[in-house]
Amino acid sequence: MLLIWGGVILKLGLAALFGGLVGGERQSHGRPAGLRTHILVCLGAAAVIIAFQQLQMNLRVGAESMIRMDPARVAAGIITGIGFLGAGTIIKGKDFVMGLTTAASLWVVASIGIGLGLGEYFLAVVVTALVLLTLYILNKIKIPSDHYAELSLEGENIAFNDILAKLTGMGLQVKGYHLVNDLKTGLRSLNFIVRFKDEMVGPKVIDSLSRMDSLTKISWK
Repeated sequence: MLLIWGGVILKLGLAALFGGLVGGERQSHGRPAGLRTHILVCLGAAAVIIAFQQLQMNLRVGAESMIRMDPARVAAGIITGIGFLGAGTIIKGKDFVMGLTTAASLWVVASIGIGLGLGEYFLAVVVTALVLLTLYILNKIKIPSDHYAELSLEGENIAFNDILAKLTGMGLQVKGYHLVNDLKTGLRSLNFIVRFKDEMVGPKVIDSLSRMDSLTKISWK
């Protein structure tokens, strides 16, 4: 019995440690789910698996029994529950989405807890190391990525082809546009959805287009 409880304490202790290592990184970045949340998730996942194993042992449910206790369903239930918890960390605004990495770290921490509960120590150690590598190291690597913006123009007799040539000449790719002519005022509104790689291209676009006499209003967002 002492040996059994020693194994349980080891599993739960490692769950708290591994969950804390991941949660500490999230808390250092000011995320809502930090050290305590990740420790609790990893501990809870490990505890549920351990409790299930103890129940199965006490009931002595075997393959020949009419009562079947499927460990895969227990693990699936944990992962599903953590999915709802992770969804609460995601913040979606009009132009941004935050919290996806934190939600993913909670999900992975739950899987680490499941692995520890099952006694898969090597798997848990490797996964924890890879998670920490991903969060600490890859976060410092700048990967070139595309950016999107909406360019709104207004004026009289806007030359569509001239503006398109200016945008493409500055390295922007036009992904879509919308043109509206106001017959009463004679004004023409033109909205572009553009893709680009240089984050500082916005002021350059405004400066270049502001030299066109036909434009009375320019906005970049």
